[in-house]
Amino acid sequence: MKLFFCAILLLTLITPAGVVVAHSDHGVISPQSAIQIASKTVRQMIFKDMGYKAGQLDTSWKSVPIEDIEVVDVRDGVYVVSATNKETMGSVYFKIAANGKVLEARDTNSF
Repeated sequence: MKLFFCAILLLTLITPAGVVVAHSDHGVISPQSAIQIASKTVRQMIFKDMGYKAGQLDTSWKSVPIEDIEVVDVRDGVYVVSATNKETMGSVYFKIAANGKVLEARDTNSF
């Protein structure tokens, strides 16, 4: 049993760090996934300030349908997604990485 634990310890110490990357096999998101991520983020931003330049959104953003969210650009593998609130005529632009992480949210398209 001691030999078994020593072998496991030895394997964990000599295994290259790159082999254990958790998200490397997940691939890139689709434009539709970017829209879904932006929609979810809009709803989260109603309840709290998530640290983006757009700040916390008012409750009118709760009624923004998925049809008013669109990919407006793809730059260097990053999606720029626009969400438009027709009630206030305002827009929020999201910068979403290919892995699905929201990098930035602004109320102007100045990326």
